[in-house]
Amino acid sequence: MRVRFGVKSMWMRMRRRIRTKIEVSAGTVPHAVLLALVLLSFMVTSLLGQASPQRLTLDEAIRLARDNNPTFRSVANDRAAADWQLREAVSAFLPTANASSSMTWQEGGAQRFGTVDLGVAGTDWYQSYYSLSATWQLSGNTIFGIPAARANQKATDARITAAEFNLESTVALQYMAVLRGQDGVDVAQRQLDRANQNLRIVRTRLASGAAAGTDGKQAEVDLGRAEVGVIQAQRQLREARALLAEQVGVPLDENVELEAETEVFEPTWDREGLISEALESHPSLRSFVATERAASAAAKQAASAYFPTITLSTSLQGTTQQATNEQYLINQAESSLQNSFNNCEFQNALLQGVPSLPGSPRDCSQYTFSDQMRQQILAENNVFPFNYTKLPLFVRFQVSIPIFTGFSRQRQVSQAYNQAEDAEFNRKAEELRLRTAVTQAFDNLRYALGATGLLELLDAQTALSTADQAYLNALYDFHWNLIRLEASVGRSLRPE
Repeated sequence: MRVRFGVKSMWMRMRRRIRTKIEVSAGTVPHAVLLALVLLSFMVTSLLGQASPQRLTLDEAIRLARDNNPTFRSVANDRAAADWQLREAVSAFLPTANASSSMTWQEGGAQRFGTVDLGVAGTDWYQSYYSLSATWQLSGNTIFGIPAARANQKATDARITAAEFNLESTVALQYMAVLRGQDGVDVAQRQLDRANQNLRIVRTRLASGAAAGTDGKQAEVDLGRAEVGVIQAQRQLREARALLAEQVGVPLDENVELEAETEVFEPTWDREGLISEALESHPSLRSFVATERAASAAAKQAASAYFPTITLSTSLQGTTQQATNEQYLINQAESSLQNSFNNCEFQNALLQGVPSLPGSPRDCSQYTFSDQMRQQILAENNVFPFNYTKLPLFVRFQVSIPIFTGFSRQRQVSQAYNQAEDAEFNRKAEELRLRTAVTQAFDNLRYALGATGLLELLDAQTALSTADQAYLNALYDFHWNLIRLEASVGRSLRPE
């Protein structure tokens, strides 16, 4: 059975109203206005004939929901974080490297030794520094990090699969609700048409005296009920379409048509077999199982906090220091050489009375400041910012064993194992829920199919208003419970 949702009947009713208003107002409205209304009616008819309402199949609705449903997208986005967590756990076995560099300017001032002012004015300095370091660390968290991250990645995939399956079931149920609402509007409209026809017949019989006045009142009451039924059916259809749009994740155009094949067939499954199948392969239960394994791996990772940590590190460093006032350096060198020369002369004067000592008198001319010394001082000062002086390389090996951490480690381990136990309990609860869900959906499906009988269900289209409604109830109850049974079992149960 193919059911379509359109607005052509609405436009037909609008055309009838426009035509009625034209006929009623023909004596009071100018001919130009009447002509304009007639042209407008033909334009609406022409546009209606050209418009091609968009169709939305169930597969297309599910595809739209996968791409746009906010709740599902928020679950699917977790995959990227799980992938990076696994990469981070693998990279924990690799050494970490760090590079840093700095540049400093220091203002000149009086030189001090502690709180004592030496009275010697200093100069401004430019300084630069670099450091290249590498550290490799091995701990229990590193060893158990990869299994925990891999289990979390599988749990994330299972949650996404379960969310996708639940989304498909929800969209299918709501899609079926819209189809049911569309058929409900058609049934209510047919009931309204029959009520109008019955009222005209009763009024004709009243005019001829062939019927009592109470028959006319009853016909008017039936017409009012039929009109209320149409309003209620339209309201239910609008609500069902709004809920479908909410699940799909995008607004649905009013002209959209839904199509679905709603064939009824005799179920041949065994209830216990369906329960066993659900407990083995249902996406939701697989998600709980994967979450339980991830929680167990995380508990082992937390318990590894009792393991020792091995750290191996090394660093390569360099520095520069350049004075802004070069004359300050020259003066410092000249002063130092002058002091050395004076000391040499003083020692020679003391040793003049002892000529037998080897090496005396000393040659004090070596302490004379030369132009070559000046050039060397200026060259050695020209180092900022990248002419570094390399500092000695060092390597450090360290082993640390945590002894007492204020019970924080015990608390974290206890929480991790509690979460693992909670995941196990949740998995068992899901198994019980699936047993109940399969049993209820299976029994409801059998009841919906046997409520009127298969042959009666297939022939109910030929009945009048009561049979029409019974047919719709039985038909959509069958498919509604079929979808719920599929959602409980975890796979499609429709024949190929």
